[in-house]
Amino acid sequence: MTTRTLTATAPRSLTALALATLSLGALIAPQRALAAPADMTGTWVNSNVTTSGITRVNVTRAAGGQMTVQVFGRCHPNDCDWGSAQMVTYGTTVSDSNHFTATAVYAKGFATTTLVMNFARGRLDVQALTQFTDGSGRQNYASRDAFARYR
Repeated sequence: MTTRTLTATAPRSLTALALATLSLGALIAPQRALAAPADMTGTWVNSNVTTSGITRVNVTRAAGGQMTVQVFGRCHPNDCDWGSAQMVTYGTTVSDSNHFTATAVYAKGFATTTLVMNFARGRLDVQALTQFTDGSGRQNYASRDAFARYR
């Protein structure tokens, strides 16, 4: 009687599955994305001086790399400060660390506004998506404005 020792190796499909699972875990885990701060940071003013919406946007970057945005909207006699919100930045691919698109969310009690910001050619484009959450029956709306860097 001959005794044989069998050595099992993981099938390639199992190895691929394990690698895919690890990769997926890296995508799901919170990532702190670094943006291009020289292009994004600063004070931006709405190109439309008669806007009834967002008048000014301040983008800052903390020492740890986290970016925040502070938004001001048209009010009378002074603009209303929406406060600061953390920004999440995005590249054009999964390997692109030079981010020029960002989002921020403002929950204002009666409405939630999601900002989608794109930085290009010395200009900041902001799309504001407002969803009313107070049961008032008002229609959700979207607005888009262009901002120039304040000098």
